[in-house]
Amino acid sequence: MEYTSKDFAALFGIAESELPVTCLEFAGRHDFHYEIADAAAHDQIILRVLKHIGSDSPTPVGPQREGLWDRCWAENLQKFIGSGYELEALVPKFIKPDQPVRLRQRYVLPRSLAFELAFFSVCRAYYFRKFLSEVRTAYEFGCGTGFNLVALGQQLPRITLHGLDWSPSACEMVNSIGKKHELDIAATRFDFFNPDRSLALDPHGAVITISALEQVGSRHEAFLDFLMEKKPAICLHMEPIEELYDENNLIDYLALMYHRKRGYLSGFLPRLKSLEAEKKAEILEVRRMYFGSLYQEGYSFVVWRPV
Repeated sequence: MEYTSKDFAALFGIAESELPVTCLEFAGRHDFHYEIADAAAHDQIILRVLKHIGSDSPTPVGPQREGLWDRCWAENLQKFIGSGYELEALVPKFIKPDQPVRLRQRYVLPRSLAFELAFFSVCRAYYFRKFLSEVRTAYEFGCGTGFNLVALGQQLPRITLHGLDWSPSACEMVNSIGKKHELDIAATRFDFFNPDRSLALDPHGAVITISALEQVGSRHEAFLDFLMEKKPAICLHMEPIEELYDENNLIDYLALMYHRKRGYLSGFLPRLKSLEAEKKAEILEVRRMYFGSLYQEGYSFVVWRPV
C-alpha cells in the first residue's frame, strides 16, 4: 500500500490540486509505501507496547527533567559539530527510523526508514504554509535542535526566526546554526513553567510548539497566560492531544495509556475552548493526523490566536 498526495490532501481537508508545492515535492521525493501488520505481527507490536508501558522506562515529564533534556541536546550538539554542522544532523532522536508506526488507527510497517520523518515533514510544511505565510517573525518554544526553525526558514525565508528552550545546549545549537549557515535565527533560554514576562513578542509574529508543550503535562496555564498577555498574531501547536483519542479503539487506548503514564499534555484543548467561549481566544483549526510513532500520536495540530 502507499500513502499518496491524494491521501495527504484528504487528511488536510482540501483538494489534491490545493496541496502546496512544498508538500507535493516532499510527497514525491519520499517512499510512503507500507504494509499493514498481519495478525501475528500485530499481536507482537501490541505486546511490545504493553511491556514498555508497564516497565519503568516511560518516566513522567515535568520540570525535574530539565537536566536530562540538556544532556540529550548536548549529545545532539556534539553530533552536529562532529558532522561539520550538517543540517541533517539536527533530526531529534525521538523520531526513530526503525519502528512500526500508527496510521489510521492501526499499526503499519513502513518500507522506508524515513517514513515517519517524511510524513511529519509533509504535515509541518502544509501548516507552515497555511498559517505562517503572512507573519514576519516566528518563535518556536521548546525548539530543541532547531530543525523545525531551519525547515521554516528554508520554506519561508523572509521570516525572522527565534528559538526558545530551557536547555542551554539547545540554545547553543540554534545559535551555531545561525552562524554556520547564515540564517536569520537566534535562541535564548525560556522555561514553560516560569515564563519570562519581560520577553517581548512581535504582535505580527507566530508562536510555535512542536513536540515540546507535551512536556508540561497539565501545567500549561502559566504559558497560556503568557501568550494571552503577549498576544502574538497566531499560535500553532503540533503536539499529542489527549482529548482527540478514541478510548473505544484499542490502538488509541494504548496511546492513551502511554500518554498518561508519561503525564503528557492534558486539558490544553479544553482550556482553549473555554477561552474561546469567554471570547478571549479564537480557535482556527484542530486536526488529528491519524498518524504517529510506535507509542503515541504526537502530530495533531491546534491553531489559535488570542483575541
